[in-house]
Amino acid sequence: MRDRYARHMRKPRELLLVPMIDIFTVLVTFLLMTAVFSRITIVQLDLPSAADGKVTEPTFRLEVIVRKEGFELTNGSVLIAAIPQVNGEYDLKALSELALSLKREYPEADSASVLLEPDVKYDHLIQAMDAIRSTEVPATAASRETDVPRTGDSRPTRVALFAKIAVGDAP
Repeated sequence: MRDRYARHMRKPRELLLVPMIDIFTVLVTFLLMTAVFSRITIVQLDLPSAADGKVTEPTFRLEVIVRKEGFELTNGSVLIAAIPQVNGEYDLKALSELALSLKREYPEADSASVLLEPDVKYDHLIQAMDAIRSTEVPATAASRETDVPRTGDSRPTRVALFAKIAVGDAP
């Protein structure tokens, strides 16, 4: 009986924290090296409000309707073009090129609407917004777009197309 009591009364052994600290140091280093730091982009959307007193109708307002079959580009109710899907994928390059040609026709226009059908993925909406917001053009074409002379620069330049984007449900 005395043995049992003596065992319980013994002083506990020291706890060595150095190996634990080493393990945590290696673990934190490993986690920092393998971490994926993603960039979050926030897009400022201009939504109309009922409090706006004066409503001015722009001469041209691009509407991109994202449907299951592809894109439809309209100016309100007038159909401009339809871009069908290619091999089951949306043709974003054609959308961007068409938006660039429309921007050349209407250089003062900077507003667009992207309208989404209910069964279309949200990612396709974001891709369509990116395609009509800006595009890359060769440096010689960019100098004509922005009236900035470029010498010796052969890299593509990003040109703004329709920067003010509103979103909504497709009709």
